[in-house]
Amino acid sequence: MNIQTNIELLRRKQFLERIIAEKTKALQDAPNGILRVHHHGKYIQYYCRKDSKDPAGKYIKNKDRGFAAALAQKDYDKRILKLAENELSIIQSLLMIYEKEQIESVYENLQVPRQDLIQPVIATDKQYVDSWLNVNYKKKPFYDDAPEFFTSKGERVRSKSEIIIADTLGRMNVPYRYECPLKLKGFGTVYPDFTVLNVRLRRAFLWEHFGMMDDQEYSQKALTKIESYEKNGYFPGSHLILTHETSLHPIGTKVIEKMISHYLK
Repeated sequence: MNIQTNIELLRRKQFLERIIAEKTKALQDAPNGILRVHHHGKYIQYYCRKDSKDPAGKYIKNKDRGFAAALAQKDYDKRILKLAENELSIIQSLLMIYEKEQIESVYENLQVPRQDLIQPVIATDKQYVDSWLNVNYKKKPFYDDAPEFFTSKGERVRSKSEIIIADTLGRMNVPYRYECPLKLKGFGTVYPDFTVLNVRLRRAFLWEHFGMMDDQEYSQKALTKIESYEKNGYFPGSHLILTHETSLHPIGTKVIEKMISHYLK
């Protein structure tokens, strides 16, 4: 199994785990009963059966169509949940085999003096991260009268919230580039607050934090920027991580930790 296959399996695993969690919760809130669909000439009638031993069921009136939809959704969710659980079990088994027999382990299990003499076919996580972090780029300049904020490692940022994000990324061992420039077609060059790396998937995300969403002019500019990201293929939740706050609802460390755990671990 090559590393790209492993990455795809891990992505699929995350997708299945999300689906399983969503459908499990949905089924807990689903109504009792089984939907029966009956074709009566050119009309379709819906019935609610108490269980599999109830052959006919109780007729569902048109005004209660939402109840029929909930029963149909429940049946669909049960099927999806079963398939997702089966597929997840298979993927977990494949990943366990991969972890035991992966090509990368040959290099990683060598003594350091021997590693120094070898060029591995696949870079180790450390080699990959070091190479990713060593990319040279020009950050967005600071105005002379801009307030000074510094992270725990002495890097200058633009706000207290960015200090919290940067320090939390560092504490959770997530590599990042601060304000690495990116050209967006139809918008120009932007400087995402953070470009962050999921080391396990070897996949980069953009992280934008919008800190004054209670300011109308600021929020309109933020929406324009988000739309420009989307037009260039950077979609929230897929390639783009978004956080926001207002003066009355400041962002907290717990939220940032959850975002990191969800997207970057």
